[in-house]
Order: sequence, then C-alpha cells, then structure tokens
Amino acid sequence: MDNLQKIDLLQAEVDETDQSYLRLLVNNQSIKYITIDPGVYSAEDMCFGPSLTLILPELPPGDWNDGLVTKGAKDGRAYFASVKSTQFPGVQNHWHGTYVDYLGLSVRRKLRTGLYEVKCPSLDCTVVAKFARFPWEIQYIENETSAYQWISGYDIGPQFLGHVTENGRVIGFLMEHITNARHAGAQDVEICREVLSRLHGLGILHGDTNRFNFLIHDSKATLIDFDTAQKCDDPDALKQEMENLPGCLKDLSSRGGGGGLP
Repeated sequence: MDNLQKIDLLQAEVDETDQSYLRLLVNNQSIKYITIDPGVYSAEDMCFGPSLTLILPELPPGDWNDGLVTKGAKDGRAYFASVKSTQFPGVQNHWHGTYVDYLGLSVRRKLRTGLYEVKCPSLDCTVVAKFARFPWEIQYIENETSAYQWISGYDIGPQFLGHVTENGRVIGFLMEHITNARHAGAQDVEICREVLSRLHGLGILHGDTNRFNFLIHDSKATLIDFDTAQKCDDPDALKQEMENLPGCLKDLSSRGGGGGLP
C-alpha cells in the first residue's frame, strides 16, 4: 500500500465465500468502492481498517471510483484487476431544498447499519444521517425519502432536514436527532396507537411496526424507519396493522434491530 495515500475504511460488506464490498475515503477527499474477490483476504482483515490499509494493493492513479481486487493466478498476490469510473445510482426524489455533501459531515458514532449520529456544520447541530452504503441500498433510501415527504408537517416521524449527496448524487438524508428517547414497550400502546393512527389517516401503511420503530420521548411516540412504508387504500390492511400493534410492542425479541436511537 502506498504510504503516501491516506485510506479510511468507511463501511464493509464482507463474505469470505463470495465477493466483498468496501467503501473507502481516500486522502479525505474522494470515495472509492472496492470489490474484493473471495479468497483474497480474511474477513477479519477486511473489516479492520488499519489491517486493510496495509494489505491493499496500491491504488491505481486516475479518476476512478470502482475497483476490483483479485488474486494473481501464479503468485497469489492481490492486485487491482480493473478500475473504472461508474455512474452509481442515486435517489431521484429530491423534494427538500437542503443538500449536504457527505464529506462535509463529521461522523460521531454509528447507531445502526447505515445510520449515524453526525455533526453537520451547515445546520450547526448534531443530527442523524441515514444513507446507502452501497448502490444496492439506494432503493430503500428512495422509498424512505418519499415516505418522509408524505408525512412532512404531520408530527409523525423525525423532522427531515435535507438530502445527503456524494459526488453529486443523492445517497441519503439527514433527520433530527431525538434525544432522551427509548424504544416502545407494551405500556406505550396508547401513544403508539395515536401516532400510527395519524399515519393511517394519510393512507400510509408503515409495514414494520416492531417496538424499535417507535421512539418514546416527552410523553409521546415518534415513528421511524419508513423504508417499507407505502401508500395504501385498503382499509382492511390498515386495520390489521393497527390490530397487530399490541403484539408487536409486547415482542421482546431483537427483531427489528434496536442497536441505536436516532
């Protein structure tokens, strides 16, 4: 690895039996996506930034953002088999007027996969960023971006603060950081019903009403995680989601995550 290059591992999706995917920040100014063929490195090395930077082949020069690392057939050494400039997909629904470049965010801590507490200088506050780490996650962010447009102004979810961009394309969004919150429990069914009822009043089915998707704070509930939300004109489907709510709040399993609070 060229020691003149500063490489930061941002995210990794690792599989030792299949291709692995890395998102890297190079010299604090460009983001590159690296695909690594199976059998090149161990999962442990690919997930640990300091080890990864020591074993990666030197990054090829030029303006590229998409590289493939494989192993030489004769010497078994890792090398870049190809690099190219790829036009990765981005979120198409740009309904909000604020855009913030990912490189302008200061990541404080990871809350859950793709969800981070960040400092945003342009907003002068700590907020939550949710974004697609890799191209195949864009559709989930697209869905959720539209859902936030549908519920804007109805006090159902966190306030949507703007779009997150990377090299011009929209990869995610910023939302308010709800502090001093906890996940819902069975005792919170009435206030959870209230916010879910407002969502249903807009003709929207949430699609995943597990207890981790309700934040309890200031004697009220706020809904989060709208990536499966959809417009729904079927009253029976809305009724069924409401009837299932008490059971969802009683479920103490880890279904739905709960690794962090936005």
